Amino acid sequence: MRYGLVLALFVTVPCWSQTTTTGKAATEGPCSPAVTGSNNTFTIHCGIDKKQGQKMLDILNKILANQLDPEAVLAKLDEILKAVNPNVPAKTYFCDGRWRTAGPGPHAGFEVDMGGDDSAFQEMIRLNNSKQYADLLKTCLAQIHSAPEWLTPRLFCGLAYGGIGDKTKAKEMLREFDSKTGPAYDVDQCHQMSVYLHEALH
Repeated sequence: MRYGLVLALFVTVPCWSQTTTTGKAATEGPCSPAVTGSNNTFTIHCGIDKKQGQKMLDILNKILANQLDPEAVLAKLDEILKAVNPNVPAKTYFCDGRWRTAGPGPHAGFEVDMGGDDSAFQEMIRLNNSKQYADLLKTCLAQIHSAPEWLTPRLFCGLAYGGIGDKTKAKEMLREFDSKTGPAYDVDQCHQMSVYLHEALH
């Protein structure tokens, strides 16, 4: 069964302001930036000893020898780092693809940074509304691969699979979204897609 959902796009663009100040700069430590010249050129010298370098090479060689997916290795490494250091800044995605990190930072005990944009989100809405389900599926799967922590593409993939008549895979995408979602996705477009998919796939 094929079905479609038309989404209305309401974009709220937050404003970020930044004040730049100048003054005397001081630096120290093993990985400190060295200012060279008068053209705002910075050189950062960081080094590791021979023993540490060999360990890094051993790890890389093991990844290559076992033909492991580098992105899967990095994802697992992130899990390990969070378990070892729960104070690592947490990155939270919002429905439209923007994100926020919060946690200890290099300049303060607690920092909040925001970034990302909604270009991929808008493109997936356009493809869904024009019922270009094959292109939508290709786009949402690419987003899942490049930004696995962003859950919205799973909803669009659910719509795409439903649009081409693959109800089983549409349900799989919806289940994955449901198992990981949180308050950041309980907003107009994502809530609308989730409710629609639950009703359509019931």
